[in-house]
Amino acid sequence: MMRFVWRWLGWPRYAEASTPEAKRVSPQPALPVSPEAETAPVAAEPRPVVPEVTVPAWPAAQALDPLAHWNAQSSLRSRLVEEHASGVPDARALVELLESGPDELIRQLPASAREALAMCDDPNLQRGRLVSHLARDPSLTEAILRTANSVAFSGGRDPVLGMAAALDRIGLTNARAVLTASCASNLLSLPGGQYNAMAAQVWAHMIRTGPIAQCLAPALSVNPDEAMTLALLHDVGKLIVFDRMSVLRAARRRSIDLPPDFFHALLSVTHEPLGALAAQRWQLGQRAVAAIGNHHRQVPTLHHEPLSEALYLADAVDHAVSRHDMANLDEIWAKGALSAPRQRIEAILKRWDAVPA
Repeated sequence: MMRFVWRWLGWPRYAEASTPEAKRVSPQPALPVSPEAETAPVAAEPRPVVPEVTVPAWPAAQALDPLAHWNAQSSLRSRLVEEHASGVPDARALVELLESGPDELIRQLPASAREALAMCDDPNLQRGRLVSHLARDPSLTEAILRTANSVAFSGGRDPVLGMAAALDRIGLTNARAVLTASCASNLLSLPGGQYNAMAAQVWAHMIRTGPIAQCLAPALSVNPDEAMTLALLHDVGKLIVFDRMSVLRAARRRSIDLPPDFFHALLSVTHEPLGALAAQRWQLGQRAVAAIGNHHRQVPTLHHEPLSEALYLADAVDHAVSRHDMANLDEIWAKGALSAPRQRIEAILKRWDAVPA
């Protein structure tokens, strides 16, 4: 049962480690492991009923301008408040926070991690340069060493204590996954109360989709490493919403109270354009902007991007498996208007028991 997807160290404990007094989560991202590794069961992620919301189409002229699309949705966000939370001050204040410009709304990735990711993408990279760079950042050093010495990678061998040996053990692909997860984890905040568990569930889902997208990528003629990286970030827009809730909570010095239908509708309509904005701000490239901004395949003008198919499939498969259910490929293909070779995808999913044999 897709055991390699579920062994990403630490994610089950995030929901337990939070306290009302804490301001930030400090999750420790780790790496996917082999299918043979034993795993703990995955808690099913609840699927709330989201009110029907008509989202304005993303016209072709805005396909490469996520900021224009985000600004065009301002009236939609205001309408959500009027229709679902007209008498709730916290709802209006949260939407006002979301109207901030991208520089204020989206945290920049740590410079050290950005540089390390760029090095991993350099085909002419000299390993010693990356080792030297990572060794200067204690948090990145800890993440790489912990992963290299995990059960999945150590195989009973002696622990490695140096960065060069750690990179040799896990490889550049897995090192890049650790760095990406570390970057995304900087956005994982504690919005307080019941929202802490929701944020932890979103984070766990993001972590699990990475290896799924990586394994599906060859069938989609997509670079596996690129697919895994973007899958790890695909719901980053939701983390941005939770982050703004943390800011609001700190400003008001109390828990935030939002009507469930308003909150789930807000997450639903904002997380893709916010994710696209983040990808643009982090200079991940237009393909990443299009894939993250359309990972639910609701923007026909961006359907040409095969990376969005990889993210869409990984997202749908993980939600099904997390519910201990089978993926409904008829529904997935119809909703996503997919052009992916279904037989190849289905063959992969059958090996994971994600679809009926």
